Amino acid sequence: MDGQAPDSRHRTDQNGVQSVEVAGQILEVMIQADGPLKLAEIASTLGMPPAKVHRYLVSLIRTGLAIQSRETSKYDLGPTAFQLGIKGFARFEPLKAAEAMLRELVEMVGETAALAVWSEKGPTMIRVIEARHDFATTIAPTHHCPLTFSATGVLFASFEDPARTDPVIERELEQNRNSGRPNAPRDRASLAEMIARTRDRGFSVLHNGGGDGFGAVSAPVFDVTGRLRLAITVFGRAGRVDASPDSALARIVARTARSVSAEFGYRN
Repeated sequence: MDGQAPDSRHRTDQNGVQSVEVAGQILEVMIQADGPLKLAEIASTLGMPPAKVHRYLVSLIRTGLAIQSRETSKYDLGPTAFQLGIKGFARFEPLKAAEAMLRELVEMVGETAALAVWSEKGPTMIRVIEARHDFATTIAPTHHCPLTFSATGVLFASFEDPARTDPVIERELEQNRNSGRPNAPRDRASLAEMIARTRDRGFSVLHNGGGDGFGAVSAPVFDVTGRLRLAITVFGRAGRVDASPDSALARIVARTARSVSAEFGYRN
């Protein structure tokens, strides 16, 4: 001992703000849930009085960290929480490696590529790197992919937890039937065939899905537990992109996804 008082900044038992910690516990319950929750469900999980939880939820809603449905009165993560997730995930080291490989992939195949994750709105692009030519496909980096008629969506329908995907799938299938959307499944049996082929191949391919005029290949990135974490998708105009299962593009995208999975600790 040198007789100096320890620097309080390095102590692990510093006093914190209890209200922040309680709010964090409430957010954690919503993060772990597969969908919106009733007030009573949150309170029961935490062992807290509903009135206390409600006061915290009011503040979380004001800050955008939570939302409440007018129709069901259930609570879910809000837009600020979504942005926190995207920003935090972007600083995750394996994701940085994924972005580097995504850039290499774009240079190699000459088409636009993207990373997508599951969000409360379904498969969502979080990183898009556009190819550098006049015919390159442009898409918003927060684009939400349909589950039944996009290569990225079918990939998530094949490998994501059905508890998350099923409600969205049912809604989309009904919309496909009502709108007569071309090149899109209209019933569970048709989608099941697409899912079976995707699982068998280990990646998803789609040509002119939903009549969008594009072709795409999407491959899964798994973490150390074998859970789907990301989708890597390359897409371009249908006349330019060979999105067939045995194409060179499909092999390259699948190989890149396997390399990224290894960065996440996945071993097959």
